[in-house]
Amino acid sequence: LDEDTRAKTATSPLRVFDNYAAKPPAVQAALDEAPKIGESLCEACVEHFAAVRAALDATGVAYTLVPTLVRGLDYYSRTTWEFIGPMENENSTISGGGRYDYLIEEIGGPPTPGVGFGAGIERLILALEDAGVSAEPPRLDVFIALEPDAPRELSLAWLKELRDRGIAVDIDYAGRSLKGQLTQAGRSGAETVVIVGRETATLRRRGTQDEPVVHADVLARLSA
Repeated sequence: LDEDTRAKTATSPLRVFDNYAAKPPAVQAALDEAPKIGESLCEACVEHFAAVRAALDATGVAYTLVPTLVRGLDYYSRTTWEFIGPMENENSTISGGGRYDYLIEEIGGPPTPGVGFGAGIERLILALEDAGVSAEPPRLDVFIALEPDAPRELSLAWLKELRDRGIAVDIDYAGRSLKGQLTQAGRSGAETVVIVGRETATLRRRGTQDEPVVHADVLARLSA
């Protein structure tokens, strides 16, 4: 290893993978033989990462696992990521971020899990233009609320499918109680709320009675 890489192994071992493509071939070869971080995860981290991948699979988000991915800040914990765009002949990373569950506590605050990302506004604008997407926020048509035993992966799959059909839909991301989710749904102004249970769902539309629906019929009823 070169002097710079050896110095990083003593202070921040993961940092040795930073800017991998620009490193000398001999250093790249040595790093290729290094242990992978995924081989040393604790049991809780393995379960968390499996849940992250399951959510991505349920929503149809294509992803590539990169064990050498390093972000520019040292306070990240568990998952880090980068969003890659379709731009050619330039760095195609649109944004990147990760979890930082211990940052607030380390600077004197209460234990507070966190997540965040940074993005390049110019690259976001170019990506939106390439995709033909308007930057104007749509009116929310549907809000999906989950009972405690509801299948979250199925609900995320509905979220993805409805958005693909041009329906503005959202879901709770903060793990709120059902009461909290319904409050959030009311504030969102959604025309329809889907309350997802273990086996069935309830469609709650403004000005009408609640309508029980089996899971298999939810998408058809919302698209009607």
